[in-house]
Amino acid sequence: MVAQTQAHPPHVTEVKEKIDFILDKMKDSFPEKAVVTAGMPYANGPVHIGHLAGTHVPADIYSSFLKLLIGNENVLFVCGTDDHGSTSEVAAKKVGKSTREFIDEIHSRQAQTMKSYGIDLDVYTGTSREENYETHKEICQDFLRDLYKNERLDKRTSLQWFDEKASMFLPDRYVTGTCPKCEAPGAYSEECDSCGANYEAKELKEPISSVTQTTPELKETDHWYLNMWKATDQLCEWLEGNQKTWRKNLLTEVLGTVRTTFIFSNTHEDSYKEIKEDLPEHKSRYAPGKKVALTFKCLNDLEKASQELKARGFDIELLDAWAHRSITRDVSWAIPVPEEIDETMKGKTLYVWPESLIAPISFSKLALKNKGKDPQDSDLYWKNPKAGRYQFLGQDNIFFYVLMQGSMWLGTQKDPKRLPVAGEYQMTDIFSNYHLQINGAKMSKSKGNFFTGDQLIAPKEDGGMGYHPDQIRYFLSILSLTEKNSNFDEEILKERNKFLAGPLNAAFEKPISACHSKFKGQIPEGDLIGKTAKETQKIIPNYIKMMKKGDYAKILFAIENYARVINGLFSVYKPHDDRGDDKERADALYSCFYILKNVMIMLSPFAPVTMEKLRISLNLPEESLSLKELGVPLMPGHTIHEQSDYFPAVSE
Repeated sequence: MVAQTQAHPPHVTEVKEKIDFILDKMKDSFPEKAVVTAGMPYANGPVHIGHLAGTHVPADIYSSFLKLLIGNENVLFVCGTDDHGSTSEVAAKKVGKSTREFIDEIHSRQAQTMKSYGIDLDVYTGTSREENYETHKEICQDFLRDLYKNERLDKRTSLQWFDEKASMFLPDRYVTGTCPKCEAPGAYSEECDSCGANYEAKELKEPISSVTQTTPELKETDHWYLNMWKATDQLCEWLEGNQKTWRKNLLTEVLGTVRTTFIFSNTHEDSYKEIKEDLPEHKSRYAPGKKVALTFKCLNDLEKASQELKARGFDIELLDAWAHRSITRDVSWAIPVPEEIDETMKGKTLYVWPESLIAPISFSKLALKNKGKDPQDSDLYWKNPKAGRYQFLGQDNIFFYVLMQGSMWLGTQKDPKRLPVAGEYQMTDIFSNYHLQINGAKMSKSKGNFFTGDQLIAPKEDGGMGYHPDQIRYFLSILSLTEKNSNFDEEILKERNKFLAGPLNAAFEKPISACHSKFKGQIPEGDLIGKTAKETQKIIPNYIKMMKKGDYAKILFAIENYARVINGLFSVYKPHDDRGDDKERADALYSCFYILKNVMIMLSPFAPVTMEKLRISLNLPEESLSLKELGVPLMPGHTIHEQSDYFPAVSE
């Protein structure tokens, strides 16, 4: 806490005691250490505004909040490029460059964009980069060894596209065609960017190889499939334990997928009703295709019921397609499978999705190494039940980060049939966001419908839009991406920036101006007046609760209303007008600076550059950016520096 040498006025002391009491009650829910990750962009193009909106800005805000909460030294914020697999290879081929050269160029551009937006990462590396690759490969291969040992990998023969002319199996994104679900052109081998559907390769219509522009054929190849069905009970236990803390839409989606379910023909419905009460506890519903679906609490109950119904002639079908995913590929630009596990899998490589889930662990080791610490201390973040692990990603990646990652973590344990204990990879907290769209369509580098992050902040004379990064960060934070897709609307952005450059700037500037013109540039003696005490007691606990949930839009609107109290104090008590009552004017200005300091701290994760300017104007040390400083006033006699240009106006 910043040193204070004078006693606080009565109202300040009362408010601070109440705030400290609430924080003390909440402290058991604070992590002792934390690692924050943001969804990794492919190394195939620039960072676009959709990336920033859905993952990088929200993650940076959360990381900054945690630093206010538990201290900079206890928080890691890591990210990097997702280098392997076909995406980068395809993009490099299109521009006639080697994959390595292309990735390095893209990585450099992406890192600069992150820096421009104040994304305060401890490391921005990549899965193939020299400084990270060997550590990353070792961790990935150890995961495969543990999964194999715990019988969580099933070898299966599947059909994969093969280009006869190039004599090679084709990665997913080397094959495009017509989506079998929505009929959109340009769909990939097993997924469609237009409608988000996943399907089997054989369902793709009119396939074309991007290597030779010929029609590929499907050939058999062996791969390892991650068996997530075996982890179902533990996944359900973990997810159901997050009912009070995770976003409802996220939990609804994953629990609806993972709960153990089978279906049978509705022709057996009457027979089912006769024995329904004798079966293990379950829920029933009608399913498409004239089916009845039964969902059970655990695998054991499902198996008992399945045996009972099969004995009575029911045609049981497990809804387990989600639970078996290939995690190897026939590509060269990837992490090789350990040869000693299974010689028949020589030449196979790890699929980019499970690899990218493991990547933040190696990134954390590199971040610690760069700080001069032991890379093994990453266990204090990833294997410590008292630490927090917070991951920000797009809504369409929930399956991978929740169900696949959860199954992989469980599958590495000494006993994979329970939730992790200290010393094992701990489950993570997931913050998912819907998509920022353009004209109702998801932004996509492969489709070309996006704004780059650089476009928005480049000067207008250079062809950009001329916004300050803090203006964009603030705007992205008030969107409803936690609940639904939102369109990027520049008119709304302009209106929001009029507020920042107008009323919010006024709340910063008025007290500083009045202090210099009427109070010799120093904080007067005073006490809290008007709504100051009441509004402070209300907002600070709400700030912590909402920030922990990642509910940025609600807390920003609350902070804005709190800042408006400053304008109200100026309207009523006029501290800038020496014709008024001297004590009321002094109390009002004292209260304004009390609010202003709290606003500075609470807004610092959202607008770091602007709040740094305000901190300098208030003549406060860097240590003042701490939640412990909320409710601590600027002392009488404290010198205030000159005001600065805070949120700039953007010309039309």
